[in-house]
Amino acid sequence: MRASYLGNLGALALGKEPARPLLFSFFVTHRCAWSCPYCSDGGGAPFKDSRISELSAAEAGRLFGILRRESGSLDVTGGEPLVRPDLEDVLEQARARGFHVTLNTKGADLPDRPEVLRLCDVLILSVDALDPGKLAEILGGRDHAESVREALAYALAGRKDKGPRVVLGVVAMPDNLDEVEKVLALAEDERCGFQFSPQIIGMTVHPALRGNARYRDLVDRISAAKRRGARVMGVPGYFRAVRDFRPFRCHPLLMPVIRPDGKLYYPCLELGWADADILAAGSYPAALESGRRTRGDIPECRDRCHLFCHMGLSLLQRSPLAALREQRIWEGRIGMVTGATRLIPPRSGGAGS
Repeated sequence: MRASYLGNLGALALGKEPARPLLFSFFVTHRCAWSCPYCSDGGGAPFKDSRISELSAAEAGRLFGILRRESGSLDVTGGEPLVRPDLEDVLEQARARGFHVTLNTKGADLPDRPEVLRLCDVLILSVDALDPGKLAEILGGRDHAESVREALAYALAGRKDKGPRVVLGVVAMPDNLDEVEKVLALAEDERCGFQFSPQIIGMTVHPALRGNARYRDLVDRISAAKRRGARVMGVPGYFRAVRDFRPFRCHPLLMPVIRPDGKLYYPCLELGWADADILAAGSYPAALESGRRTRGDIPECRDRCHLFCHMGLSLLQRSPLAALREQRIWEGRIGMVTGATRLIPPRSGGAGS
């Protein structure tokens, strides 16, 4: 995806919107059994409240064939992807078309589905606490918490058998800040990846995080961990911006998001507009142009969506020197090849939360 990154730099130099996808994010389902307090679409509702029909594995394969013309990296997320009994078939379709596949999940029942690990290159496991009681509180039950803990142990052990590279993803909420630091420590001890985003409600950061000294101290500690060599995702500008929730220029087309029914969110999931069916359009550019005609230019949000998937990618695209350093840090460790084209961040909702 170096060509896309460089092409986007050229667009920025000309004052244009960077529109070459670094990766695609496909919500394979909105279904989910969890009750995470941060799960939120752009309107503030949990994804599982949005009943969207799902492409079959064969239809997903057709979709992947279209998307592969534009990018070689695919994020499979939800909802909780593992609620689909045919997830292995969906992942197989993506791999057959040459995608580098990242799976965002909390991992329920993962130990009973070993083929899932074989079929993804990067596993982003959402772990918002290590303390069993706190994790149960976040997820909505002790059984849920135990299943995540089992998945975590299974995924970390699976790396020894040439399994996927593992990234621990966490959402920083007002009442789990100490747990975030524990997850960071585990990631350092296990030499796996770490990524965090603040809790977003709808499109705005949780008000209890603004001006929160404990939260700012946590971000400083995460940034310091990165400087000492921890495998923390994000260019330096991301940590500065997310610490104080600075305004930023979002470039949502760096990671186009696709609904379970194959419709493209334009310009982003958070605005909720999904008018163009990619399969019916026959190509991603045609679907994108349809969205532009219907919804117009990309708005300048500035003080919204302080998420890694938006802010992190946007700042990386605008920071080529930092992106080069990021590549050098990650290359040969957990597969980062062009900054953010191989590792897709969890978003504030569903499995990828």
